[in-house]
Amino acid sequence: MARDDVAGFRASAVFRLLRPRATAVLLVAIVVLSWALLRSADAASGVPIAWPAAGLLPGMLLLAEAGRRASLLALGGVSLLLCHLLADYDLTTSVGFTVASVVGTWLVMQRLDRLSRNPRGRPRLAEDGDVSTLIGGASLSALAAGGLVAVTIAITGEGSPWLALLAVFGTHAAAMLMLLPLFLSGPSFAPMAQPRERVVQSVLTMGLTLAIFSYAAAPPLVFAIMPMFAWLAFRGTLREASVLLAGVGAIATGMTLLGQGPVNELLVRYDLDQELVNGFLQLFLLDCALILLPLAVITTQQRIASARASSRQRTLERLVDAATGTAVFSIDVHGKVDLFNPGAERIFERSSADMVGDPADHVYSDLELMKHATRLGVRPLFADICAAAAAADEERQLWAFTRPDGEERAMLLSLTSVVDELGDISGYLCVAEDVTEREALHRAALQALDHERDAVERLRELERVKADFVATVSHELRTPLTSMIGYVELLEDGAVGELSSDQRQLANRVQRNGRRLLLLVEDLLLLSQIETRQMSMSPRVADLRDAARAAHEGLGPLLATRHLDFVVRLPDEPVIHEADPEQIERLVLNLLGNGVKFTPDGGRVELVVTDRPDTIEIVVLDNGMGIPADEQDQLFTRFFRSSTAMTQAIQGTGLGLTIVQAIVDLHGGHISVSSSEGVGTTVSVSLPKRLPIGSPQAQSATP
Repeated sequence: MARDDVAGFRASAVFRLLRPRATAVLLVAIVVLSWALLRSADAASGVPIAWPAAGLLPGMLLLAEAGRRASLLALGGVSLLLCHLLADYDLTTSVGFTVASVVGTWLVMQRLDRLSRNPRGRPRLAEDGDVSTLIGGASLSALAAGGLVAVTIAITGEGSPWLALLAVFGTHAAAMLMLLPLFLSGPSFAPMAQPRERVVQSVLTMGLTLAIFSYAAAPPLVFAIMPMFAWLAFRGTLREASVLLAGVGAIATGMTLLGQGPVNELLVRYDLDQELVNGFLQLFLLDCALILLPLAVITTQQRIASARASSRQRTLERLVDAATGTAVFSIDVHGKVDLFNPGAERIFERSSADMVGDPADHVYSDLELMKHATRLGVRPLFADICAAAAAADEERQLWAFTRPDGEERAMLLSLTSVVDELGDISGYLCVAEDVTEREALHRAALQALDHERDAVERLRELERVKADFVATVSHELRTPLTSMIGYVELLEDGAVGELSSDQRQLANRVQRNGRRLLLLVEDLLLLSQIETRQMSMSPRVADLRDAARAAHEGLGPLLATRHLDFVVRLPDEPVIHEADPEQIERLVLNLLGNGVKFTPDGGRVELVVTDRPDTIEIVVLDNGMGIPADEQDQLFTRFFRSSTAMTQAIQGTGLGLTIVQAIVDLHGGHISVSSSEGVGTTVSVSLPKRLPIGSPQAQSATP
């Protein structure tokens, strides 16, 4: 817990314990002092000297609990009224003076509620604004009390209302400014002066006050007491100064009531009204309070701020010294080092004793200074570079430096301006981190990345060459294969004479294998287009059922050699959509071909086409051998063949589903596969009825 919190807690505990007794004692003191002073005052003036009540009554309310303040204020008002009546004041004057005191007390309490609070919620004098609030509240309260008394005097006709206003204003303001600080908490701070010095100074102040107010010859001597309060404000505490101020006020008022001192000399020498003489006394007391309170608070604030700044400075120094992994050093505007932490000693391998006071330039090479100076457009001096970098709010920059043994190192350096109390730049703070190893790793990573890029480019080139080679070879094979298949068809048609049964069987095999080879060549050509992103389509509005029937007919030769339950389910109405019919036929043909190849004789293959509002769904189902679960994520990989196909020696290239997926993507559709080994496979394709608006395929579609 901080010192202020501890002091506030202790004071709060004491006040909670003594609060009922303290309020009772203060109420008795208010009654006794008011009655005594009223009895001793010059009744002819119509203005009693009752300043203790003006200060002690709000003080009593400050000590009381918030819920009891209204009742205590009423009780204090009744007590003051009785004191006036017992001192032989008439009822009108007594009521007027009492109301003035109560109203003044209520007004000043409203202002005191605006003061800052200590950790336990008590009002305190801790800031300049608190002193202004207290002075403003006392002035407002005194003015209101003086106005009410002036009205009372005007009604009774027992004096001058203006003189009464002046006297009461001074009395109440002085009483509050002298006594209320005793009831307010303040910042807890040890005084600068030692106890002996403070005791001696207090005795001198009180003795000087007693001497001056016992000597009537020279009234201006009263102002000789004021410098004593200035000393108290600087060397003592606010609490001690407030007590001493109250003591000075009591002595001055008491001696004046006894007819002694320079104030009474004014009355005799210049034949002045009693109110004017009392006003001179209150002016003196007000001046003492107005000197003491602001100076004491400001001085305490400055000392607290200085202590906090020193604490922060020590904390900062400890943090800087503890940052052994970071170089922290500072230079003045001329470039000379004035701070060099242990981290800087470790990184630069130079001692603080050698660096402080010397220019920072010699730890960097001329080439390095010139590089950064050229970048910023300044002279190649470290101080000028720092000034330009800080002015530009530049981020951290990489610097090379040389250690005494000649080793080249790299650091990441950030520069910040250091501003003095006047706002002028007094130097620059440099924070650096040794990044030599990190920069070496970074360079190595960049080199590895460059090698990786080169390797990727070479692979891309090889891929392109391979794709070109496949496309060229496939194209060159396609023409002779087509010609060979055509000649075989001529032989089967008897163009050169009727074939025997054996000859026709051989020709049929040649034709079948030629078509298989032609399909492979076309698949390779299509794969090359897919890899080079040159695959195109010629969309038009068509009936999808035609593409499904064409794919079914294309499987005729294969189905003729198999014993399968092959079912085609097509809608009765046309299934109109925008697509490339040839690509859709190839898609259905590949899916049906897979179903036929991977379904043993006696099995079932089914093609189902469903016309939905916005999409067309093509589903191919079979109850064949299925696909192992751990291989299903590779189905669309080119040249992939499942282990089941390899085991069963089923012919194929592993390009079918790759081509199917490319066709589906080209049409903006979606494909999914569901398969269980030994149960069968279901492939579902969903195609939009219309191509996406704005796509090249949609723009080229024709009705």
